[in-house]
Amino acid sequence: MDDSKNHISVNICTYRRNHLLERLLRKLALQETGGYFDFSVVVVDNDAAGPAREIVRTLQRELSLELIYDIEPVQTIPAARNHAFLLSKGNYIGIIDDDELPLLDWLVTLYRAIQAFDAFGALGPVYPFFETAPPTWLVKSGLCERPVHRTGTLLDWHQTRTGNVLLKKEVFDEHNLCFDLNHKTSGSDQQFFKEAIQYGYRFIAVAEAPVYEVVTPERQTRSYYLKRFTLQGANARKFSAPHLKGIAKLLTPIKVLAALIYSLLIIPFCFVLGNHAVLKYAAKASYHLSWLLAMSGLDLGRKRNL
Repeated sequence: MDDSKNHISVNICTYRRNHLLERLLRKLALQETGGYFDFSVVVVDNDAAGPAREIVRTLQRELSLELIYDIEPVQTIPAARNHAFLLSKGNYIGIIDDDELPLLDWLVTLYRAIQAFDAFGALGPVYPFFETAPPTWLVKSGLCERPVHRTGTLLDWHQTRTGNVLLKKEVFDEHNLCFDLNHKTSGSDQQFFKEAIQYGYRFIAVAEAPVYEVVTPERQTRSYYLKRFTLQGANARKFSAPHLKGIAKLLTPIKVLAALIYSLLIIPFCFVLGNHAVLKYAAKASYHLSWLLAMSGLDLGRKRNL
């Protein structure tokens, strides 16, 4: 397809974070394209009351940016993602979270990488951005950090997420792929990529196309991270359960139990190192305990951590 015909639909799912959404939309309005494509933005409000409607209407009038807005009343992440895709008109789909901020060359860098590596999609890293000076224990714990892969690295499904990605639309279209509605709070993105990779689609990392996730004061508390890892543990169990076969069905819970016991035993010694070490292993313990409880039928991952 000729470059001049390419169009990127940037999808954003939002839920009661209007100030962050506005900041993101203003950044997107400044995106460079290099003449390779044009783009529009799809905003899906995952709240039936539509609290983001007015700010989107205001920015539609103010910015030189094509904005499409709609509401998804079913408050789950995959429902909102699927709704955004249905509103998209581009032959490329970009996805970014409403609490993230891109560089001005974000889209064009991902686009060029897809062409250069003949891939079906490109994923950039996500770095923390602190609005206020963070507590020392949070920085030292590394809980806000995510892995960064060298540009061109072929990604496996467990290395994927939808916080910073550009995909060819054919990934969705050729096999009617969508985000699994059963993964209500998290995990639908990795399930999507797992299925896509099984169909033969290749996705690469692009280190030069970062976005910055805003770490608000509400996310700078110990309780936030304990709840977050509890949610992740429960969802990890639900995600892995259908794939555990044979001896793995027995060994995996034993490994998780051993990891839980190890984390609990090491926590008292972490007090010597500092609060960051205590939180790090307390979070791991929360993850493993939640995993085991989910296996027993007690699901602590029903509500997404904001």
